[in-house]
Amino acid sequence: MSGLPRFLRAWRAAAGVKMGQKRPMSQATVAARCGMSDRWYRDLEKGFLPRPDREAMERLADALLLEPDQRLTLFLYTVGCNPPAGVTAAHDYNSPEHRAIQLVLDQQHPRPAYVSDADWNIVAYNRAMGQWFPWVREDGANLMHWGLIGQESREQMVSWDSHARVYLSMIRLEMARKRSGSVLPQILAKALEDPLVRSYWDEDTTVVANRDGHHFRLRIPRFEQEIDLISQVFVPARFDNLRLVLLTWPHEKESPLGFLVPPGNI
Repeated sequence: MSGLPRFLRAWRAAAGVKMGQKRPMSQATVAARCGMSDRWYRDLEKGFLPRPDREAMERLADALLLEPDQRLTLFLYTVGCNPPAGVTAAHDYNSPEHRAIQLVLDQQHPRPAYVSDADWNIVAYNRAMGQWFPWVREDGANLMHWGLIGQESREQMVSWDSHARVYLSMIRLEMARKRSGSVLPQILAKALEDPLVRSYWDEDTTVVANRDGHHFRLRIPRFEQEIDLISQVFVPARFDNLRLVLLTWPHEKESPLGFLVPPGNI
């Protein structure tokens, strides 16, 4: 851990600047912000760590206002692994990096595309996604809530029961990360009030990481036909807590929009 003390001092100084101070954030303030003793933080800054503690490192990263790359460095030095997906400071989704992701979404038009976070909250989407799935425009839009609790998903998803089982499988895996602040436990509790969803949950232990390459069929009100789609899931290298999901169809001739319809005519 020879390099960590130097990082911690630099990050503490930067945190003071971010908070509008003319001096580094004090060691006592850092300790208080992450709920640890002054001695614990002083020892850490001297290069001593009694035992790896993921939750303490998450709180320390928040206390020092660390950026994703800095968080990764902290975790590699202290815990020896990547930080849990989704454990990041509150992102400014108007940052240049996030605006670049929005450009990728916009360039997929007329194909729907969106970005969700580790809890499947919708954080960005393109025009086609908003047109096909108006629910993404709502405050607090969440894919798991829509897929497991809302009635609309049962009407639009052909073989909804198979989709529900996959969603539950993804929740099982994600909850194993034990992320603090996750909304998934609340969404799951609400979903399990439905006896049918409860039966799916109780009868299975399948876990699924993502739906990359998944073929499925939807009924979209704006079209007069069922649509075969493929979902492709990507993780931006800079934001490994986000999922970039692109929806497309197997062949242009099967496009619900017609063959290569100009985006302006959608």
